[in-house]
Order: sequence, then structure tokens, then C-alpha cells
Amino acid sequence: MNVKRTLVVLGVTFILGVLLVSAISASGFGFGKGFNKNLTPEEQTALQEQHYAIRNAIEEEDFETWKTLMNERIELMQSEITQENFDAIIQQHQQMQEFHEAMQEVRETGDYSRVEHLQEEYGIEFPGKGYGRGMHRMMFSN
Repeated sequence: MNVKRTLVVLGVTFILGVLLVSAISASGFGFGKGFNKNLTPEEQTALQEQHYAIRNAIEEEDFETWKTLMNERIELMQSEITQENFDAIIQQHQQMQEFHEAMQEVRETGDYSRVEHLQEEYGIEFPGKGYGRGMHRMMFSN
């Protein structure tokens, strides 16, 4: 019984590890540009190609290719572990906290006229703006 439990725990741990590494690899973190923001067109293309290659390796159950691609991502990520990038992450985190607090105040006061100003001030776009709202209207207007 203990062997079975150990195998289940190891299996779950392995699957979670694979999912975590895959999520990180797909996020663009390795480029060190604020989690895939401000990428050049070349970087966007390279990221997308690598994402497709990783996905293809998984779909084809090609461990060696997946391992090689993941090692490349790890090398890129390791090169981005710098004090400068850490400081930038801290700054982004603080700005997001400030924005969250300001939005909480908007909700509490009901002064939704401030939302657009806060979006501009913090450089944040909400999902559902433009295309998303159009899709929402198409799906739920009837």
C-alpha cells in the first residue's frame, strides 16, 4: 500500500512539474521583458515558434525534443535572473497593488468615472475592451 501511495505522489508531482515548466515556457518569461510585454516582432515570432515546437513535442510524445527545448528555456530564464529584473518585478508588483487598491476604492465609492483615468495612469487595459465586448454582445444579446 505504501508503494502505491508513493507512486501516486511521485506521479502527481511529476505532472505538476511538467505543467509548471510548460506554463513558464509558454509565458514568455525567459525573454525578461515583463512577462511577454514589449517584445520586438522578432522576439514575438521566436517565442511563438518555440511555443509551437514545445507543444508539438508534447503532442508527438517526443521527450528528447521537449527536453532540449525546455533546457533552452531554462538557459534563457537563468540569464534573466538579475538584480535589475528583480527590481523591475518589484516595481510592477507595487504598481499592481496600488492599482488594485485604487480599483477597490472605486468599487466601494461607486465612482466608476475614475476607471478610465486609472487605466491610463497605470497603463492597464481590461479584457473585454473592444473585440471581447463585441463577442460578449454577440453571444448574449439574444
